[in-house]
Amino acid sequence: MFCGNPFSAHFQKLKACERGSILPLFAGVLLILIVVAGAGADYTKALGYRQKVANAVDAAALTVATKLSKSVMTDAQIEQALQETFLANLSALGLEERSIASLDHTIDPTAGLLDVWSSIDVPMNFLGLGGIGPKVLKVQAATQVSYSSFDVELSLIVDVTGSMRYDMDTLKTASRGLVRILLPEEAEGEEAKVRISLVPYSEGVNAGQFANAVTDGGAGSRNCVTERDGAQKFTDVRYDYDPDRNHHTFFGAGSNQCSSDSKLIPLTSDRAKLESAISRLSATGYTAGQTGIAWGWYTLSPNWSNLWPAESDPEPYSNKKNLKFAIIMTDGDFNRHYDRVWLDEDDCEDRADDGYVTEPCQRGTAQYWYPRGSSGYWGASSSRARSTCDAMKAKNIIVYTVYFGNRPSSAGARVMQDCATTEATYFTASSAQDLISTFERIARSVQSIYLAR
Repeated sequence: MFCGNPFSAHFQKLKACERGSILPLFAGVLLILIVVAGAGADYTKALGYRQKVANAVDAAALTVATKLSKSVMTDAQIEQALQETFLANLSALGLEERSIASLDHTIDPTAGLLDVWSSIDVPMNFLGLGGIGPKVLKVQAATQVSYSSFDVELSLIVDVTGSMRYDMDTLKTASRGLVRILLPEEAEGEEAKVRISLVPYSEGVNAGQFANAVTDGGAGSRNCVTERDGAQKFTDVRYDYDPDRNHHTFFGAGSNQCSSDSKLIPLTSDRAKLESAISRLSATGYTAGQTGIAWGWYTLSPNWSNLWPAESDPEPYSNKKNLKFAIIMTDGDFNRHYDRVWLDEDDCEDRADDGYVTEPCQRGTAQYWYPRGSSGYWGASSSRARSTCDAMKAKNIIVYTVYFGNRPSSAGARVMQDCATTEATYFTASSAQDLISTFERIARSVQSIYLAR
């Protein structure tokens, strides 16, 4: 008689063996399922980190490109600026500085291109389990941005005649605003890419320390330079040779009515110097706008390098990496011009009433200069201004003009329209706030032109 089934015991042992072999297999399968399921989370995290790094790389590159557009930077300065901006953005995005694996760049100054790239190691919480996948996944981001490799020379030619006496504070505010936009604090100095000249005008231009050199010592106590004469009158040729007199004819010194405080400043990137000169502007005298325009041109002309200090030398017209701009502002008609006359002193005094002369003839370059009243669109002052503007534009100088007043059909407004390079560079301003905002718009326009090239 059998007490038990011998096969039953055998099957019990098999079941025990089956359980022992399935458990490790199940554990392995379960691990794989966890890794597979978690891989999606790992890759999602990696993609999120990559986007954050890409944003930080873009921000750093754009910040440095803007700085490169405004000033010259050494490679060490570029690297430092990239790192500072990159780290600041990573910190804001919740990434630790120690997570950065690399940050590098190359620069092409000829093409004006900046390449920046970086990578970051992202820990894999699931892929790294059991050695199935990598413990760290490297994600990378790169960007290329363009920056302006252009230098800028700009002449700010402003009306400081008697009619502006109630608006000088507005003009000063507008001029300072323009300078601060084009010469921000971090971009001024020797390495700046923008230089600005200031040319205030009334009956002439107070050429300061440069006046006697161009008037043959006849500029007077206010260093007031008026017209030039001869075949090169509407050019930027440095001197005009007069074969009849066998010497150079320079410029007239026909007025003592220039503002003693409103002095010409040649090209400079010294913002403090420009702001100081702007703060001293004062209004006086009639409007010889043609003289202001001419002297604005001379501060931009390479033909005048031997008059200005070395740091104010204009670039050659042939320099394709240099842009030249002029901004001309007036609040009314051009109504004063000067003619050279070959008279002795007695003759000049005897004819002092000729041509609505209101002051004595002034000596200059071995002859006398007659001050004459002229008004209207076809008057000598306006006609000479238009001729000078045309000659400037022929040299590829981009001319912005501003008419400040309430008579958009006046002679002064029409001259400003003619002088502007295009309709888009002619502006009108009928109020103090208009003038301030117009100068700002022009500064932004100039900035957009050279930053985009």
